[in-house]
Order: sequence, then C-alpha cells, then structure tokens
Amino acid sequence: MTSRRDALEPVTFGVLEAAMRAACEEMGAALRRSSYSPIIREMLDFSCAIFDVAGRLVAQGEFIPAQLGAMGLVVRETIRRHSTTLAPGDVFIANHPYLGGAHTPDVNVLRPVFEPRGRRPFAWVGTVAHQVDFGGPNPGTEGADHAQLFAEGLVLPPVRLETAAGPMASIVEVISANVRDPVSTLADLRAQAAACLVGERRILELRARYGGATLGAMFGALLDHAERRTRVALAALPDGDATATGFLDDDGAGGPPTRIEVQLSKRGDALTVDLSGSAPQVAGGINVPWASTLASVAYLVRAITDPTIPANDGTLRPVSIVCPDGSVLKPRPPAAVSVRHITIQRLADTMIRASAGLWPEIAVAGHFVGFFSLMAEGPSPRTGRPTVLQDVVGGGAGAHGPRHYADGRRTAGGDGLDAVDTHLSNVGLLSAEVCELEYPWRLVRSELIRGSGGLGRWVGGRGVRRTYEVLAVAQRVVLYCEQTEPRFRPWGGGGGGDGTPTRLIVRDAAGRRIRVGSKGTVTLAPGSTVTIETGGGGGFGIPDGVPGRRAGPRRGQPGPGR
Repeated sequence: MTSRRDALEPVTFGVLEAAMRAACEEMGAALRRSSYSPIIREMLDFSCAIFDVAGRLVAQGEFIPAQLGAMGLVVRETIRRHSTTLAPGDVFIANHPYLGGAHTPDVNVLRPVFEPRGRRPFAWVGTVAHQVDFGGPNPGTEGADHAQLFAEGLVLPPVRLETAAGPMASIVEVISANVRDPVSTLADLRAQAAACLVGERRILELRARYGGATLGAMFGALLDHAERRTRVALAALPDGDATATGFLDDDGAGGPPTRIEVQLSKRGDALTVDLSGSAPQVAGGINVPWASTLASVAYLVRAITDPTIPANDGTLRPVSIVCPDGSVLKPRPPAAVSVRHITIQRLADTMIRASAGLWPEIAVAGHFVGFFSLMAEGPSPRTGRPTVLQDVVGGGAGAHGPRHYADGRRTAGGDGLDAVDTHLSNVGLLSAEVCELEYPWRLVRSELIRGSGGLGRWVGGRGVRRTYEVLAVAQRVVLYCEQTEPRFRPWGGGGGGDGTPTRLIVRDAAGRRIRVGSKGTVTLAPGSTVTIETGGGGGFGIPDGVPGRRAGPRRGQPGPGR
C-alpha cells in the first residue's frame, strides 16, 4: 500500500465508492432510455463500468456478470494499440472475441477520460451492449453450428468510432453495410456513446471536487479493498479440494456431449480453479473466449464469498486459473464462439456444484442452464423495414438449504425462483406487447410449467412454456437451447429431486411436427409455431415424511407441447 492510499480516510472512501457505482448505474439508465432495440431497453442486455488509467476495472453497476467480469481486457487492448494517439473526444468500438471480447454481438464502446486541458487520460469509461444483429449469415449473428469466427458477423478490433470532430464516417458506413437493421444498430451505438459521456461527466465532477491525487488513490484503494475482503472471505472457508463434472448436450455441430470439468483447491486465502479436465475446443460455436471464462470465475468468487464485495479486478487477485490453450474454455482462433453463453452457464453450474462438495454450507441444487434463444428476421409490423427478433427464456433456479456463515450468520432454506435467467445472466423476458408491436410474430402462450421443479424439502423453481407463431413471410429462424438430454437436467441437492429437462417443439402451419435438434436453423412459413419448455430447478433436501429416501420427480409433469 502507498502512503497516499493509507491516507484515504474511510468516509471519503465510502463516498467515492458509492459515487462511482452510482455513475455506472446512471450510465446504464442513459443507455437503456436512449436505445432502439428491445434486447437493450426491455431485456436489459447491457453493462456499464469505470476503469483506471491502466484499464483495470474499478467500478461497475449490477448488470450482466458475463459481460463485465473481464471487460478490462478490451480496455487494455485498446490502450496497447492506441496509447500514443489518444486525444480528448475519442470513442472506441471493439467486439473481437480474441482481443478481449465475449462474442461478436456484445459490442464494447469505450471512452478515455482526460482532465480538463489535459494531454493524457486518467481513467476510462465503457459500455457493452448486445446488438441484436451484427452481421453474418444468420439473423441475430449467432449460430451453434458456425465452424469459424469468420461466420460470426463483423469482427472489430479496437478502432475509433468517434473523435472530438464527430463520428468516424468510414467505420459507421462499414457497420451500416454489414447489419440487417442499421437504423437500430447505429442508434444503439449512439446510445452507448452517450452513456460514456454521462460516465465521463461524473468522473470529472468527482475529480474537480476531490482532486486528481485523491481520485487516483481511490482507484488503487478500491482494487486493494476488494482483494482484501475476498482474501478474508476465502480464509474463513475450510481448506480442501473438490471436483465436479458437467456436460453440454453436444458440441453445437451435431457432435457428442461436451465435457466441463472443474477442480477447486482452496488453501488459506487463495483459490485455484483448474479447468484442464474440460474438453478440447469443439467444431461448433459453443467455445468460450478467455474473457468469458474469466468472467465466470469472477462470478464464482462472488457467489462463494460475499456478494457485497465491490466487483472489480481486485477480486481475482487471490485466484489462480489453470486452463490450457486449445480448451473449449480457452480456444485458439479462429474457433467459433457465438453461442458461448450456454457453455459458461454450464461452467458456472459445475463450479457451484464443486463448491457445494467442498463447502457443505453452500447448500444449493442445480439451476436450469439451458438458455433458450430464438432469433428471426422479418419485416417490422410498424415500419416494414427489416428487423431482427431475439428472445431469451430462462427456467427454474435450484432450491437451497440453510446456509451458515463464518461470522455466525445463518439464512433459512427456500424454494428455487421460477422463470429466471440464471448464472452469469440477468436478461428479462421479451413482453408479448413489445414482441407483437415490433416483430412479425405472435406470442401464443407464456406460462409456468406445473411440476417442473424437483421435489425436496425445498422445491426447485418452475420452468417456462412459451409458444411463438410466425405471422408474416417465411423466415429464417435460429434456435438453440441446452439440457434437452435428460442425463444433464438440473440436479437435486441434499437428497432433493432433479428438475425436468428442456423440450423444443417446432410445428409447421398444418400442425405437423418438424424434426429439429436442440440447436440449428430452420425456415418457417407463416402459421408455423415454436414451443420451448425450459427445465425446472433441482429440489433440495429430503422431503418431509420420507426419511432416508431421495426425492423423485415432482407430480404433475409438463404437458405436451402444442
């Protein structure tokens, strides 16, 4: 610690920490209110953060963990490429999965913050938002059967989007020429840039009030504070080792199940996460770029320690990650990665399962991690211009038993939540009203599935049944989901029963079933329907009245899809 950080007294530290978190939340509000696309303004698939001059994450809002855990990698790559030419008013755009990004639809917009009349930045602000389409052969850009990154839309290393003179016309034209709905995409990028302006304004206000030296010390102190609290929380957990294994249904391209193996080793105030037992990179688009793997481990650390610890780069200082190049969790380019979210949800689920084996006080059952997504291109009912629908449907969270903490606190057990987008995600359901106003689709039904959660003393959360109907011209529809294989359904904990697996049912306009796998692309005529039945969460604990027996499935299993 430097003497300057030691001199940062607690009240000033607390005020500045809260002010920076508030700035991130205000950035998010500006982005949401300014965006065109429902996936941002309605489903909240975006995040905002503040970074120090070196690109280390120091503050973030409570947005999407999968986007923010390693967003600093993109900032640091931007600094590496452009540090000698940075100027006030610069705004950068990047989405390259092998240069710090997640997948190509998650587009980062970043802005260096200069002191007034300064020549060098002293901080960065940034946003990342899921662009509903960023080019490529598929509407929505994603595709589990993509074989290479080159099929996954426009790929941008960090390049200037704006300067003090205004937008860079050349890059705007390139983006516009590569996406299906340039009106929405360019508007959303402007909203991201506007959110960065809000963040810059708040950081400059803090600098004017407290001084550059104090604010610089605060950045370092925040990282040290998060590291210290993480180490204290880890030290309070018993030492030990545990292993857990999970599987995805396939490799995204019709291949065999994909193995995810996690070994946790905890000694003192340090944690090692060994992922080397996981499968090599695969042929389909479910590979995970390193930024998303880092974000998953950051999520684990917060889950097993204390979620009130500031979520910044300091939380990973006590953690070592073992993962070889060429793994499905650290692929070599140009492996496809666009559907990496289903893999990191399975990774998070497997890490939590290993944690529960190592620390029984983490009493939880398995969540639905099947992450259903539907994407389709068609004419807007309002404007007639091309538009891209994307919806994401969650399922049941696992139930949990009582939890005991090292400081003597105790929480009661409880049933799992219904219909949530779990682990590393926080995306809302698309409402029926927005779906039918914006897209040539009808939501025929959207309901909880009775009996889908696993039995137990505490019952797993229920999954969702949703039916979509095509209304307009024949449309190319991209679908993917997980946990359709019953062996990989949400697991019960502490003697509780498993949740139900996922089911995907596609029918033509005459009601005939169309054979589709859990992942793929199909062209559907008007009147065709897509029904998803997401899995329920696992139950926890032996049900009352059946001592010594493991819970079976819940009564009232889901009815047939229509």
